[in-house]
Amino acid sequence: MVNESPWIRPNRPWLKNRPEGIPKTLNYPNLEGFHCFLKKSAKDFPNNVLMFFPDRNEKYTFYETDYYTNVLSNAFVKELGIKKGDGIAVMTPNCPEYVFTAYASSQTGAILIPINFLYKNKEIKHVIDKSDIVKVFIADEHFFRNAKRGAKESSIEQIIKISSDNPDELTIQKLLEEYPPVPSKVDIDIWEDLGAILFTGGTTGLPKGVMLTHSNLIANALQYYNTGAAGSWQGSVEESIKTYGTGRTLTCNPLCHGMGFYILNVTVLAATTLILYSRFDPGEILKMVEKYRLTTFSGIPTMYNFFINHPDFKTRDLSSIELCASGAAPLPPKIAKLWKEQTGLKVINAYGLTEVTCMCTMAASWEDINPISISFPVIDTDAKIINPPDYITELSPGEHGELLIRGPQVMKGYWKEPEATKETLVKDENGNIWVRTGDIATMDKNGFFYIVGRLKEMIKYKGYRILPAEVEGSLHANPTVLECAVIGVPDPDEVVGEFVKAFIKLKPEFDGKISEQDIIDWAKKNIAAYKYPRIIEFVGIIPKTPVGKIDRKALRLKELKKRKRYNL
Repeated sequence: MVNESPWIRPNRPWLKNRPEGIPKTLNYPNLEGFHCFLKKSAKDFPNNVLMFFPDRNEKYTFYETDYYTNVLSNAFVKELGIKKGDGIAVMTPNCPEYVFTAYASSQTGAILIPINFLYKNKEIKHVIDKSDIVKVFIADEHFFRNAKRGAKESSIEQIIKISSDNPDELTIQKLLEEYPPVPSKVDIDIWEDLGAILFTGGTTGLPKGVMLTHSNLIANALQYYNTGAAGSWQGSVEESIKTYGTGRTLTCNPLCHGMGFYILNVTVLAATTLILYSRFDPGEILKMVEKYRLTTFSGIPTMYNFFINHPDFKTRDLSSIELCASGAAPLPPKIAKLWKEQTGLKVINAYGLTEVTCMCTMAASWEDINPISISFPVIDTDAKIINPPDYITELSPGEHGELLIRGPQVMKGYWKEPEATKETLVKDENGNIWVRTGDIATMDKNGFFYIVGRLKEMIKYKGYRILPAEVEGSLHANPTVLECAVIGVPDPDEVVGEFVKAFIKLKPEFDGKISEQDIIDWAKKNIAAYKYPRIIEFVGIIPKTPVGKIDRKALRLKELKKRKRYNL
């Protein structure tokens, strides 16, 4: 097979079923910056609603969003002295001003540095000190004190609130009222200049700053809409573009996180209406799907689990949804099956990480969606399975190893962390750069990829290597289990290595009626002898990271402290 993409090795198995006429590569435009997506959509669809905030009953069209972006970029330069390469830190919940700031930052050539509003002082200080380029720090008034404490002793020139009751205080709202909408003009090399530094979640330590160029952000958004994902592919890029301006979607993801920022960019590119909801409330979201006739929805497995267990799931009209996707972790087969039985739709498992901007695999419309697979790499993206530290020799189909990704969406590196960059970005025999994902995966003979666990979360029991996600997926088949999380705990006698321990939140109707031994007995019958959990603990809450992933690090730390306290 002739392969036209400069990013992909020829004869990859996932290319063989690609229909004739569908391009194998994209011509990426040499735009002025990622803010150009907003410029184009504001020109083509000025009166379409870009963002709607149900909690505030507030909405902004593409024209209005571009207008305020121009105002703010002008104010950044004239009032705050922002220059190309300066850092603009933003710590707010989802709000219009965050969106204005993101695209205004791009227009000025500044580097956007989102800070999770759930961060504590230590984490805020780490991001500010580590980035070391923040000139202006914008914070929601509710988190202003945390911002000031975290930025203490830094070189930040201005810490600005979104709004204030004090008319003499400089705020974003005041800047939006006082400056004209004159867009900044600056020369940006999209292939080299950074558009954003996104700090990772820090599951293995303090967050690292992922350097994303403008071209990374532009390429990944275009890859989503031009690979056949989104179910809108009609056979050519031109036909796909005809669907722009017609979609409606919703997110609870914080825009300060990589996935939330990515969702914002792809909706702006395709002139999609984005409903930004402040919290995850399964009943309210099901209601909004029906009320606003949402066409797409993307979430994480935890969300789908709560949907199918909500009493409104079988009564709400969900027929407007054309595509639903899941990411961040494997979706348990039972949940995927129940969702399909009710909606008629298979949930597409997408996969990505901040180091590849956001996304690198997702089902295309011509594929037979496999609910337990993360499917094929998106256009212009290559993937391979290796056995570290050999980053060149590829494993055969069916073998488990670390997943590596190559493509135009791969980060430039970690900000001011050359050793971590060297460890994560590796070269093949031709000098091509691949990013190590840290995920254990396998590929079948047809090119479908499957994530089976995290390299650093693997449990070692009697010489066996056990992946927590695999055990969790099996436990979800138990009708009494609402949520669960699995970790390895040390064997105090140092005989077996680690025991598998499961933290389980029962469905309310089973509280007090099911014992730990009941779960173990069930697991013995339904899970392989070396995999089933030897220890069960019932909990009221399964801890999550700020983006909804199971926080196994928190569970391990809690378990180790308990064992030390009681000398276990």
